[in-house]
Amino acid sequence: MDWVSAGLAVVCLAVAALHVARLALHAGAFGDIPGGPLGEVSHATMAVGMAAMFSPLGDPLPTPVWTVAFVLCGAWFAAVALRTRSFGGDAGHHVVGSAAMLFMLSTGHNHTDPGTGADAAGHAAHHGATGGVGLVSVAAILLAGYFAWQALRCSDHLRVRAEPDAPASGGAALALRTGVLRSARTAAVAHVVMAVAMTVMLLAMI
Repeated sequence: MDWVSAGLAVVCLAVAALHVARLALHAGAFGDIPGGPLGEVSHATMAVGMAAMFSPLGDPLPTPVWTVAFVLCGAWFAAVALRTRSFGGDAGHHVVGSAAMLFMLSTGHNHTDPGTGADAAGHAAHHGATGGVGLVSVAAILLAGYFAWQALRCSDHLRVRAEPDAPASGGAALALRTGVLRSARTAAVAHVVMAVAMTVMLLAMI
């Protein structure tokens, strides 16, 4: 249903705006953020890309633009993962996320309605001649499983103890809002939302 897709597109855009705000707030102080500034850029780009895929209005950018963006993102974080040997960390997640976006782009899923699934042509490409599950569907199931697990993993961070209260001063309210944006709990919420959105999109491809 179009209203479901539109709602998911708006949610993804809100997540993108959150990551852009975190990028602005953390300028010059990225030491405590996994992935650093490029991590925030990657999350924001993925959120905008997902919004474009969900949008009933269609994607305003051509597929090659997204392809270049996610190839560069995946290659960068793959190099980081190899250099630091942190394949299961934040860099590894960016690699999988970029690969998932490229997978959806390559199979023609610039827009999939989670209420109805892929269109008839898409289903024909995903299933074998005998109606069995095709390789694309298997890949979609595996990636959906990963992002479902990622959503559960990130939800653990929602139980992180809140940061100390902001000092009582004229800028206390601003400091409090800034602290909320900077917090690990806020990032975890954004990551859970995006992992769920990715899972929905991938399951719609089966």
